[in-house]
Formats: sequence, C-alpha cells, structure tokens
Amino acid sequence: MAKVTYEKDGRIGRITLNRPEVLNAIDDDLPGQLAAAVAQANADQSVHVIVLAGAGRAFCAGYDLTAYAETAGGNNVTQDMP
Repeated sequence: MAKVTYEKDGRIGRITLNRPEVLNAIDDDLPGQLAAAVAQANADQSVHVIVLAGAGRAFCAGYDLTAYAETAGGNNVTQDMP
C-alpha cells in the first residue's frame, strides 16, 4: 500500500498521507513519496491547487519515533538544528 496517494479531481490535486495506523507519522519512505506526488501535481498544467490531507483521524503525528527506535543502527532521516 502506498504511504502517499495522489488523485486529481478536476483542477484540484489531492495528496493524502496514507499511514492511518500510525496517525500518518513520517518514516524514511514518506518524504520521497510526498515529493513525488507534489511533482506529479506540479507537472500537470490543469491542476490549479494542491490539497494535502491525512487519512484517518489525524493529519500527521510527526516522525514515527517507534519505527526509528525499533530499527537497528542509524537512520536515514536527520536534520540540522536551526
């Protein structure tokens, strides 16, 4: 199952974070799939607006800390502090 879905509804590109079982928490795959969905919408000249939503009862719970805590070794997602 895709972690991000994209659908076109007339002039609207609808992107949905699709991990409702973990409140759409971000893992290693989600940012890339989200970027691909945005690129797909941007490439379509007939799409005039992009709507971003989360499947289920939450938009996004932030990073999936459980997945990172249970993964041996380092992780692929690190960010510099501001």
